Amino acid sequence: METSTTLLDQYETFFFSGGDAEFEDLTKYKQYGLHPIILGDVLPKPLTCVSDVSKEPRYRIMLKLGYGAFSTVWLARDLVEERYVAVKVGLGSDKPLPDREAEILSQIRKTGPGKHGYQRVIELLDVFIVEGPNGFHQCLVTEVVSPLSDEDTNDYCSFDVVRQIVEGFAFLHGEGIVHGDPHIGNFGIALPQLEQFEEADIIDYFANSDVIAVVPRDPNFPLNSIPPYIVQSVIMTDFLDSRKAFPAGSLNVKILDFGRACRMSQAVPNLLGAPPKMIRPPEFVLHELCHGEIESTWSEAADIWAVGCTLYHVKSGVKLISTWGSLKDFLFEAIQFGGPPPQKLGRKFGKRKIGNMKIVVLHNRVKVWKVPRNEERLKFLKFIQRMIITNPDERTTTTALLTDPFMVASATIT
Repeated sequence: METSTTLLDQYETFFFSGGDAEFEDLTKYKQYGLHPIILGDVLPKPLTCVSDVSKEPRYRIMLKLGYGAFSTVWLARDLVEERYVAVKVGLGSDKPLPDREAEILSQIRKTGPGKHGYQRVIELLDVFIVEGPNGFHQCLVTEVVSPLSDEDTNDYCSFDVVRQIVEGFAFLHGEGIVHGDPHIGNFGIALPQLEQFEEADIIDYFANSDVIAVVPRDPNFPLNSIPPYIVQSVIMTDFLDSRKAFPAGSLNVKILDFGRACRMSQAVPNLLGAPPKMIRPPEFVLHELCHGEIESTWSEAADIWAVGCTLYHVKSGVKLISTWGSLKDFLFEAIQFGGPPPQKLGRKFGKRKIGNMKIVVLHNRVKVWKVPRNEERLKFLKFIQRMIITNPDERTTTTALLTDPFMVASATIT
């Protein structure tokens, strides 16, 4: 629940008392919105799978792992393979068609095996589309991971985690794929150690999680469009840590959430949502501020800038560039880190007004990148600098970054 407006909308529609726990926006349970799911459901329910009418119920919903603007994600038990999986259920649509995320992950599954970095992409196990009261919903079944944004997971992030992320992006870019949203929450750690525990052990551990009844104020509200209750998201590493099963040896990093991904060979389509401000490159911010009149939406170079910001965040625990203030303030600070804009943009910067404020660019890249005399950290910051460059054409490709002294040293350590 992100804003007071969202909360107000929910209170006007539902009797709700969420306490300190966070839940998905209840008003999104509507036509072409979220799909109502409860614990114990086995997906796909009988006769609901429109992508394969013969598909039988297979994935038993155990716990909620998380939610976002466009989906909910659930821990489930695969009753056929007898293993734990994550099921991501997307927003409803009026047509039973796979979306770009499913297409790209399916492409990677076909062409990626055997290539260096392929193992850094979350493993897609199954895709199907169900019909529900709110439309047709795509369901992606993947391995279970713990996002790096979880504090307990992030505590174990070494320089080897940084190396694995770069390997993954070198693979994606080599396959002609741009991720589009590489913030810290879209990287995770695989949790194969879950397999040593019984379902009852896991469910019992989270037995006291918050459960909130969903009760509409309007007696004529369509009850089939909402779940009878919503549950709190759980953090699987809490359970594993309680069993002294996390971390288990070296961490295996996975790149997640390809909802904004696209192919470089095609014109950039309208991408879902927007990446968080802390990873937006200058050309993307300028495109926003100038209402699309100049610069671009997203690109391979934009991925590189965003990955650089995120890698710094992963290792330091803080954002590289402050997100306080307006989007204009953020742009100015980004340029301090990235250096002068390219000549073509320099002219536009000098002439352009955004709102009532003319852009004035002051950049002192050497000053903002002052580094301590720690040799390891010096190598790391020089490595990050190769990605954080205002001119998109001058950013170092992820393939070239694989031979950076920092990457070589990280590989040697492991």
